[in-house]
Amino acid sequence: MNEKEALRTSDEYREALKKMQPSIIKHQLLQNPYEDEDIQKGMNVVALSYDLARDEKYRDMMTVTSPFTGKVINRFNHISLTREDMRKKQQMIHTLAKEVFCAQRCVGGDALHTLFVGTYKVDKSNNFATDYHERFKKYLKYIQENDISPCGAVTDGKGDRSLAPSEQHEKDSYLHIVRETEEGIYVSGIKIPITMSLYSEEIIVIPGLQYNKDNADCAVAFAVPADTEGVEIYVLGPEIKSLKGKMSPTHGKKYLNKEGMIVFNNVFVPKERVFLCGEFRFAATFANIFANLHRFAYTACKPAVYENMTGAAMLISEYNGTKGEYFLSNNSEKVFEIYKTAITVRGLCKAAIEDAQETESGAMMPDPIFANMGKYISSENFHKAISTLQDMAGGLPPNLPYETLLENKDLRDRMEKLLTRKKGVSIEDQYALNELIRVMVASNEGGLLQFGSKHGGGNKEAEKVAIYGNSLRAMNDCKNCIQRMSQEYK
Repeated sequence: MNEKEALRTSDEYREALKKMQPSIIKHQLLQNPYEDEDIQKGMNVVALSYDLARDEKYRDMMTVTSPFTGKVINRFNHISLTREDMRKKQQMIHTLAKEVFCAQRCVGGDALHTLFVGTYKVDKSNNFATDYHERFKKYLKYIQENDISPCGAVTDGKGDRSLAPSEQHEKDSYLHIVRETEEGIYVSGIKIPITMSLYSEEIIVIPGLQYNKDNADCAVAFAVPADTEGVEIYVLGPEIKSLKGKMSPTHGKKYLNKEGMIVFNNVFVPKERVFLCGEFRFAATFANIFANLHRFAYTACKPAVYENMTGAAMLISEYNGTKGEYFLSNNSEKVFEIYKTAITVRGLCKAAIEDAQETESGAMMPDPIFANMGKYISSENFHKAISTLQDMAGGLPPNLPYETLLENKDLRDRMEKLLTRKKGVSIEDQYALNELIRVMVASNEGGLLQFGSKHGGGNKEAEKVAIYGNSLRAMNDCKNCIQRMSQEYK
């Protein structure tokens, strides 16, 4: 980094992690967590955002000059202040998602944006008797000046869904304040599943729900280093099949999305890193701000995944010789069904930018109707797209033989019997494409994508509530218009 830039290299990101001593548990406590193969694959995803920021081809999209430090920073750590900022962010997320399916840094970036907007609201409501916003701006400068990739921890364990946090049999199902001192607060509880938690230097916590006075101890927002005493991070989602073959796809062999569960065991948070402390009336404010931002991020990300599925469907159709029309079946129409969602969601993303509004804090917020509708349509159609791709691929992707058999001269002819399809397509190309499709739709990683499309940033019911709540006035205008038209006879 130099005086004008605060941009680390991907190697500097990795080295910064290795200087830390977090408690990361897989099957047992990992002594050298950042040497773990699966965790390294997740680190590679984040590292790509550092590499592209230093690549002249992507620099305009990936970087921006911070109004707080005056230095060029990674756009993931920038607070979008204009619609052009939002357009560049959309381009950045889409570009990364095409390569790695999930950029992973969106949650941490959205948490930063949430705290910028939310802390200002809290302070203003208190006639600026509180100083949460100034505290956060100091923290934001620290993140920007050191080019740190924080993770955002929003979702609690939740326990028995029929009970409020204060009624839970297991109190730590929800992260909560244990006690408060003049120096800071102590917190306990869990956040799960948390993207990037296994390879982040900083953890940003915000409330994920609305709370009442009885649950005010859950209304808390703060940030701590990942190796803070009392913080444990558990590796989630063990891989069923290791991807190490020559024909294994880059996503799986080099890149992997790994989730973690963060356990806070009476963790101390210094006062200067506390951004909400018991003000329960604002828990929903923080949660809703984050939800809107993260659903907007989904509308930037998921079109890239749909585009990847479109390409896979087209190519497997060519390889298998099923490109044409058949009785009661048209593969071109099936491909269209996948691609139309990519276009629709991308259009809603652009609409969310076009109708974005500036908040009192100065930060932009995407239009909530278009952002939520984009996420809703993406979620509603994701499993349909997966099903279509499975239909077009046939039963081979989850039933591939071991790759080494293709290189065995005594057994290669058997592999040719299995893998030979359209003339001119090598069995290696056939194998590699089917393996990529397996990773996309029939692996632990593919399952994570499917669950994430449904629950990430909130499920469809939450999105419908947000759409309806923000659309009610316009819907009533529609009703009144029809009432007027239908009663013109009077």
